[in-house]
Amino acid sequence: MILNSQDSKWVLRIPCAFALLFGVALAFASENLTLTKNGPKTAREGDLIEYRLEIVNEGSVRIDGIEVLDTLPVTVEFLQSVSTPSGLYDPVTGIWTLTRLGTSEVDRSAELRLQALVRSNLLVEPNDVAVAINRARVITPETAEPIEAELATNILCAFCIDWEILSVSLASDSRVDIQHETVELRFDLHVQVTNNGPIESEGTVRATDFSVIGGNFNPTLILGPTLPVAVALAPGETQTVTFGTNWADWPNSKYTIAWEFQVADTSLIDPIMPNTVSGSYTGEGYDNDSGGGGCFIATAAYGSYLDPHVRSLRRFRDETLMRSRAGRALVARYDNVSPLIAQYIAQHEALRMFTRFVLTPVVFAIEAPVLAFSVLIVLVILTSGFRRWAQLTRNRQR
Repeated sequence: MILNSQDSKWVLRIPCAFALLFGVALAFASENLTLTKNGPKTAREGDLIEYRLEIVNEGSVRIDGIEVLDTLPVTVEFLQSVSTPSGLYDPVTGIWTLTRLGTSEVDRSAELRLQALVRSNLLVEPNDVAVAINRARVITPETAEPIEAELATNILCAFCIDWEILSVSLASDSRVDIQHETVELRFDLHVQVTNNGPIESEGTVRATDFSVIGGNFNPTLILGPTLPVAVALAPGETQTVTFGTNWADWPNSKYTIAWEFQVADTSLIDPIMPNTVSGSYTGEGYDNDSGGGGCFIATAAYGSYLDPHVRSLRRFRDETLMRSRAGRALVARYDNVSPLIAQYIAQHEALRMFTRFVLTPVVFAIEAPVLAFSVLIVLVILTSGFRRWAQLTRNRQR
């Protein structure tokens, strides 16, 4: 069969048409490729970091000869690459080459892991921040719309202390068990932390030491159900985390509480040395078997066994009354009747206020005896003068 020139043109056009259709089909298939980039959002100078790039064929057509350009930022130094399940990465050109991606769950995706070292001496000031941007883009096959992914990593100074404990304050509370005639004690430790910057981050506050020495005091440090505590703060923000103890019997001798708290930035790959603050508190013991009693009425009136007014009354009892036979007898008599009275007073706010009113001059006389005596003399003189003036006034009226 002999083809004329017109027929031969059509024969030559058929392969071209098939090639064009194949190219269009491949272009549409390549549009179903997706890229996902993962890695650290924050790192420090000298940190070892890892970028992870995943490519997936979401379509129903196999794609051959895939190339992805993944160049590392100049702020990091390439160490090694791992491509799974297959593929090859060229660190010089930054091109990741894949033979094909299929359509089954087994061969439709691939992952590239790039390990790199953050360069040192990038930053001049402690609060400076460098941003390292890692971009990846499909370059083969060509697509109508770019298929790309990127990740920004904040590079911080290697020796910057982002988190700091500003203070640790201690507050105590006590309660009286009227029925068992015992006193219980608990503490709250308020730890104030701050993020000195330069970016928002998450820190962890933990108690690395909590010990009690002395007496029969055995409190346990608690904070809700768990320790430690995670705190997220922007630069310059502060937050107070409260660690409390359980209720424990008042110690029968002098006791000391020692603590140590740490805060560290947990948003980094390799957190720097945590900021640590330690302290201690020494308190007075309480011996309910010494005949000193529990100052139940005063405690019920003022609301706490640690109230300064209650402490003054206890000191007067121990240092003055307990040194004489009559004083000890008075205290013993008080101990027999005071628990029931204190229980009744504690349940009525009006009685608590009235009891405080009655005890105020007594406490004043104990805490400032010279001044109290001077005030008493002045009151006696004023009273005597007023009575004399009143007597003279009545005599004149007669």
